Amino acid sequence: MTIKRLSLKQSMNKNVQAIMPQEDERFGFENKLISYLETLQTKQTESEEYQKNLISQFLKSLLPKNFINTSNRIDLAIYNGQDSTSSLGVILEVKSLTNKNEMMTRENINTKAFRETVAYYMGERFSGNLEIKKAIITNGFSWFVIEAKELEKHFYKNSKLHSLYDKWQKGQLSSSKTDFLYSEVIAPEIDKAIEKGITIAHFDLIDALASKRPMKIKKRNLTQLYRFFTAENLLNKEIFTDSNKLNKAFYDELLYIMGLEEAKNGTSKVIKQLKPEKREYASLVEAIITRLNQNDVPVEKQYDNAIQLAVVWINRILFLKLLESQLVTFNNDEKFKFMTYEKIQGYGDLSDLFFGILAKRKEQRDPRLEAKFGDIPYLNSSLFEETDLERSPEGITIDRLREEDIQIYRKTVLKSPSGKRRTGKMNFHQYLFEFLNAYDFSTTVTHKVNSKNELINASVLGLIFEKINGYADGSFFTPGKITMYMSRRALRSAAVDKVNQALGWNAKTIEDLKFKIRDIEIARKVGQAIDHLKICDPAVGSGHFLVSILNEIIALKSELNCLFDADGKILNDIHCYVANDELLIQNFSGNNFTYHVGNINSTRIQKAIFIQKQTIIENSLFGVDINPNSANICRLRLWIELLKNSYYNETGNLVTLPNIDINIKVGDSLLHKYDFDFSFDLRKTDFKEYLQLVKEYKNTNNKRIKAEIFLKISKIKSSFDDTVTSPELKRLRKLSKKLEDAAKINLFNDAKDEQNHFEEINKQFLAAQKEFDKSMQNPMFAKGLEWRMEFPEVLDEDGNFVGFDLMIGNPPYIFARNQSFSDDMKKYYLNTYKVSEYQANTYTLFIELAYKLMREGGTFSFIIPNNFLTIQTNTKIREFIVEKTSDVILINSLDKIFSDANVDNCIIFFKKSNPNWIQVSELKNDEFTTFGKVKSNFFGKNPMFSLSMVKYDSAIKAFWKITSFPKLNRKKIASVSTGIKAYQIGKGKPKQTARSKQDRIYHAKSKIDNTYVKYLEGKNVSRYALSWSGEWIKYGDNVAEPRYSVKFDKPRILVRQIPANQIYSIEATYTDEYFINDINSMVVSNIQVNPLFLLGVINSKAITLWFMMKFDKFQRRIFPQFKVNELGEFPVPDASENWQNKIARPVRQLMDEMKKENRDEALISSLNTQIDECVMTLFQLTDEEKQSIRNFNV
Repeated sequence: MTIKRLSLKQSMNKNVQAIMPQEDERFGFENKLISYLETLQTKQTESEEYQKNLISQFLKSLLPKNFINTSNRIDLAIYNGQDSTSSLGVILEVKSLTNKNEMMTRENINTKAFRETVAYYMGERFSGNLEIKKAIITNGFSWFVIEAKELEKHFYKNSKLHSLYDKWQKGQLSSSKTDFLYSEVIAPEIDKAIEKGITIAHFDLIDALASKRPMKIKKRNLTQLYRFFTAENLLNKEIFTDSNKLNKAFYDELLYIMGLEEAKNGTSKVIKQLKPEKREYASLVEAIITRLNQNDVPVEKQYDNAIQLAVVWINRILFLKLLESQLVTFNNDEKFKFMTYEKIQGYGDLSDLFFGILAKRKEQRDPRLEAKFGDIPYLNSSLFEETDLERSPEGITIDRLREEDIQIYRKTVLKSPSGKRRTGKMNFHQYLFEFLNAYDFSTTVTHKVNSKNELINASVLGLIFEKINGYADGSFFTPGKITMYMSRRALRSAAVDKVNQALGWNAKTIEDLKFKIRDIEIARKVGQAIDHLKICDPAVGSGHFLVSILNEIIALKSELNCLFDADGKILNDIHCYVANDELLIQNFSGNNFTYHVGNINSTRIQKAIFIQKQTIIENSLFGVDINPNSANICRLRLWIELLKNSYYNETGNLVTLPNIDINIKVGDSLLHKYDFDFSFDLRKTDFKEYLQLVKEYKNTNNKRIKAEIFLKISKIKSSFDDTVTSPELKRLRKLSKKLEDAAKINLFNDAKDEQNHFEEINKQFLAAQKEFDKSMQNPMFAKGLEWRMEFPEVLDEDGNFVGFDLMIGNPPYIFARNQSFSDDMKKYYLNTYKVSEYQANTYTLFIELAYKLMREGGTFSFIIPNNFLTIQTNTKIREFIVEKTSDVILINSLDKIFSDANVDNCIIFFKKSNPNWIQVSELKNDEFTTFGKVKSNFFGKNPMFSLSMVKYDSAIKAFWKITSFPKLNRKKIASVSTGIKAYQIGKGKPKQTARSKQDRIYHAKSKIDNTYVKYLEGKNVSRYALSWSGEWIKYGDNVAEPRYSVKFDKPRILVRQIPANQIYSIEATYTDEYFINDINSMVVSNIQVNPLFLLGVINSKAITLWFMMKFDKFQRRIFPQFKVNELGEFPVPDASENWQNKIARPVRQLMDEMKKENRDEALISSLNTQIDECVMTLFQLTDEEKQSIRNFNV
């Protein structure tokens, strides 16, 4: 094996490859690079120090946010931060252009330059630097790049070199000189690394020159060099620009034009009508309301109907801006712009565009309109069919609105010729189109190269679509980096399973699949298997997850080399991959692919991607949402993804969009009358016809035929009620047969007995009939979704429900206690879902639903609140996962994922298979850390998914042993309660008001009378110490919750509710003084043992470790708190008086020491250790278990 050599492009990851500088950025970089090269070219004989300074200045100009300088013996270093206190990120070994003996070359790798680099890397690692990203060896022109992972693998992790380097540092080798280190210690290991195939990238800046005089850079090299010298590449900086991040300026001005604004409603943001004083009667909503009022539409319906119509029309307009952008890009011609005031001067023109152009084939169009809008294609989209409301007497068509001028938004993006913000009034349509044209609606790739306008791409629009369409509810949107991560991981897992299933393989990873794909026919079969994936989001929202999955499938097929064109040939002249949650297509030169009309190869690629997207959307992607608007937006986003790769066919027409709306259903996913194993009567319903009709519906572009097919499908589905066997129907049929038998006269039986028997059966039959009718007619089911029949794609040829390969999404988080559910719904949930608990949250029900909808071996991926991991009311769902799923991956997020939501989240993956293992990870500062993988039963009975149990699993034996000891809250030890609650509106005597609470009327800075007592807050309680802030409180019936059961003047232990994230987490102290403490600290009273002994146990390291592993309070971003019931669960060992005194004595010493201004930290540490050792002995821990606690560190 020899060196694995990488080119400049290959040295950079795909996210870096996606960086596309704007023209001014590229121009600025080119000037800096040329200036640097020209100086270096003329100073080739200068000293190494001089040339090193040139490189330093060049890098400083490109990386202004990073400190760049020497470091000890290292020639040059790029630091991770802005000053020298930060760690080194990149090591540079610089050789002068004349020092050819020591400089690395392609032919001679093992030179002094490389040996020095390895030595410097070893030195940094030995000193504890874990943040080195790469090393560079250069003479200014020639650049060799070695990633830190290669240096780590071949040198630092090389046990022999590690040992020898350590001995050399300590002077234990034959020589302590650096030359000896380089030649005798490091050089042989470099030879071995070369033999093992170390990866090294190389490029020469001379090769990038188009000419030397004047010096010019080759255009094809410039962008790659720009990418290389970014902080994102050199220092592995985060590249992500969230594709699902709202453009607030665009959004706010668009709402203003519509006559709306966004406002807070509790924790949600909702869209509402502008306040009367702010309203513009030329705005869309106000113009609609005016007409609805003239048409005598009931006042109570006017606003809702107006906003629904406005939303539909804005959706169409924004979609057409994307279409316009694509047409201009495809044809490279500005004449294809049509969303301008010159072409659309009023509502009548918009109506003509919607229904006279977009909804009509060219041959069906009015010649006058065709002459005006002839470049606009027919799209075959239901978006341009009149809605029921537009046709309704309580609605209106857009051409009925009156033209008026509108006041320009005070924060408008529009500028006057002088560059100032525009003011005054303007025609509504002129304003609308100038506003839209102030933004770039192209794709990310074309925008960054050509436009200075701010980008409004499909992902940003998708977010805006959903926010506007969810105007009444308020919505939280999954960030692009999360959907991208979840979709990629889940899709690749599901794809491996699907290919294994289809080809009889046992591959474990995508790399295994690559290894098995040996020829084009196998590649074709792999591609076909992936095309047969069935993927569903049961709470689809705007469709962000489905769009992410769509992109990931294409990227995966490209990676596996199983992406084919329309003629069955492999698309091997492009790379498709996902960066920033968008699909990027590049040729082998690293240039982004752009479709050009008339170019044969360009059309071949564009057509292939379009067909592939259409195949995936039609056959693989499914979704459901209770909100019809959301379902429409999901369909719209999928159409937009297809639109990106639409192409002109042989007749010169842009290909029409398929009818993908049938895959996105409207309904309540959680509600269904029929379970998934109900049987169909195949004699009555022809499932082959059903499947064929669905296929025809997707492919027809004739609106009349589409309507006819939809009617046929509806009739077939409506007949399912008669063919499905439900428990109620089974009982009814059984009793019907009994009733029929009972009605037959038996001459040998007593007539009266027979009559009584008949009446009893008839009574049961009538009751069963009533139950059946109730189950079928329950209005609750009117908005439900019958999974058993709605998706024929997941039924087998006999009509049996097979299930989806992948369930993915971000389900709604709705608590039962907030009265969101009717009593019927709660009863239904309890009867239908095993995980449903008294205080149900919909996300747990969605998890079980998804499990039921998955095929055996299917893959699951949800993002949910992280209280799922430990909260008591989620015990059933955790048991469900432990007992019924495999390959479980739990990722707790310490990053705030939803910026507008007060919720912490976790991501969960699993498979529908026999339990095996659970892996626990953490997301923090956009980095994933895996703590470990454990067996499914690791968390015990009534499991809580405590990350700390895995994080500190070396102490798991100690944890379980400590857990087995009796609880603190028992007669033999003590009782536990909380402190007082001073204020609450409506409580206390007299009843407190909002004003009395705000003014804290019962608090004082001095003792006013004998009813006033010293007052403690949580912050006054710390470990072995108590402080007082000088506050008093009037204590009695006046306070909201006085806690008379607690004797605040008796000996007691106070425990602060907020623990500390350190090796001694519990903040507890002892007092016998008369203090009243608030609810932020708890009280341990009625103590039946030595209180200082009990305090020592509570404050011990053993209890901290147990507490962290048991309750995992630090898995959330918000202040961790623990409650009285949790304190009551603290294990306390029984101890003789002698052992109690052994702990009490050092505790008393600690309390005395903590009172001193100048504390003896060594004594404090010694006393803590003394207490810890005694407590561990009382818990009967073995030496190994004790050591695991001693080693514990946060």
